[in-house]
Amino acid sequence: MTTFLYRIGRWAFRRRRLVGGLWLGALVLAVAAAATAPAGEEEELSMPGTESQKAFDLLDERR
Repeated sequence: MTTFLYRIGRWAFRRRRLVGGLWLGALVLAVAAAATAPAGEEEELSMPGTESQKAFDLLDERR
């Protein structure tokens, strides 16, 4: 296993610009995929009697 990892590391170092470009491309693809992903639907969640729910109700009244 160590020989395999050594070879991968040596290959990546020798072709560091290619490896950096691949990582940059992967990052761009991940950002693009996140930007085009559909938004989640809002759920109506309530927990009556809790302080958080009272605060949310107060904010809804002030809108």
